[in-house]
Amino acid sequence: MARPDATEKATPKRKREARGRGQVARSQDIGGSVIFLAIIIALHVGFLTAIEAGAQAFMVALTHAGSRDEVTISSVGGLFARSAMPYAPLLGTAFASALVLAVTANVLQFGMLFSPALIVPKFSKLNPLAGVQRIFFSPQTLVQLAKQLLKLSIVILICWYGVKDNLTMLYALAHASPHDIIVSVEGIVFWIGVKVGTLLLLLGVADYVWERRRLEQSLKMTKTEVRDEHRQSEGNPEAKNALRQRQRAMARKRMMAAVPKATVVVTNPTHYAVALRWDELTMNAPVLVAKGADLIALHIRALAKEHDVPILENPPLARTLYAKVELDSPVPPDLYAAVAQVIAFVYKLKRKTIA
Repeated sequence: MARPDATEKATPKRKREARGRGQVARSQDIGGSVIFLAIIIALHVGFLTAIEAGAQAFMVALTHAGSRDEVTISSVGGLFARSAMPYAPLLGTAFASALVLAVTANVLQFGMLFSPALIVPKFSKLNPLAGVQRIFFSPQTLVQLAKQLLKLSIVILICWYGVKDNLTMLYALAHASPHDIIVSVEGIVFWIGVKVGTLLLLLGVADYVWERRRLEQSLKMTKTEVRDEHRQSEGNPEAKNALRQRQRAMARKRMMAAVPKATVVVTNPTHYAVALRWDELTMNAPVLVAKGADLIALHIRALAKEHDVPILENPPLARTLYAKVELDSPVPPDLYAAVAQVIAFVYKLKRKTIA
């Protein structure tokens, strides 16, 4: 969601970073509708040829089977296998065209993209309460539900009117030959499918436009962020150094302000201090909100004591977190187990205190 003070369009650098995280405009409906249309069109084009070839193959197989002295399960299986062979090219063509068009549809939306960030395990998925909130109370979930209901309503209406408009023909098929029945029903089903696929494709395009606009809004930047980014990339070494010093000072100030809100502080116990924050409803993994050594570690411990933040001594974990995890970054997956034990111990202490 865009911030109220974010009024500037995202810079190319910010867009590249978002793309690296897998944040791209994409509509699943475009790929699904393209696959659907490709399959029904391919099946329709080769339908009559495949039916006639299949019937001919079945007749030949029956004649061949009748000339045998003995009929076995193996021979009957071979009979049906030979009868089904004419349909293999049709089905292969349908699914191959669907695969090619599905890949093309995704490439046209966001190009070639591989984002390792999307396959990293998420700590919050272990919490059923967070999952229930994400499924039932998320605005994005309500939007997706509305879109699915709209698509379902459109499909039902198209199918209803497709059958209703052809009732006279369907009644007349009661006295038609099997060949005419198959051809007529296939034609009705094909045109219903084309209408459904086309409308779903149009809805997919509209959904893509909406998703693209939503992404652009979420990536907007404040004037300060644009100015800072410009200084980082364009400024001279002295200016960059001064900017880095100011940023470090501001970061340290923000870091110290985050300590009172931390869930736990892990210490060495004297040389290192690392503050972690965890909210099971809003976070995918615990975040390191403050860290320091020596005097800064002492200041972090003092703030934690002042605001009743639990302090736990765990020298190996404190040193590892200090060395491996950047400020305001989530804990890496290989440390989930150790951090989860610490947080569970803190929650246990809080329950005892409340009781």
